[in-house]
Amino acid sequence: MKQICQSIYEQEITEQEYHFLKQQIAYYNLPHQSFDSSSISHSLCINSIQNTNVRQTLFKQFKDIAEQSRATLFNIYLKSAEDQQEQYKKKYEADRKKTLSSQHSLNDNERLSPIMIHLINERCTKISERIKSIYRFKVQSFLSKSNI
Repeated sequence: MKQICQSIYEQEITEQEYHFLKQQIAYYNLPHQSFDSSSISHSLCINSIQNTNVRQTLFKQFKDIAEQSRATLFNIYLKSAEDQQEQYKKKYEADRKKTLSSQHSLNDNERLSPIMIHLINERCTKISERIKSIYRFKVQSFLSKSNI
């Protein structure tokens, strides 16, 4: 039971983290979070160049590299979160199958009763609900801070 509960906890955390990350990335891709709105776009080094053509060319290259790096970083974050989410989902399913299949090899006195199996499932549901509730609050907090 402990292993199944730990597995559902890990699976749900990674799933909620993935969804939270997607919301953060969506926020940071909004127009008011663009490169031109960021403090990095006002580089003193580039702005100190007297030749307008050179300054514009360097600024465009700087902007392109910064935006490409940001997009690459966001994709790496998402891919990593997806991989972790899939890993914990598989682990939970394997733990669940192992526990249920081991019940068949036990004698009647050692088997979990249907009520106990139901209680384990209920516990897993409560764990998932609690984590989802925490992440709903986390998202609301993030969005309220970002609207200031």
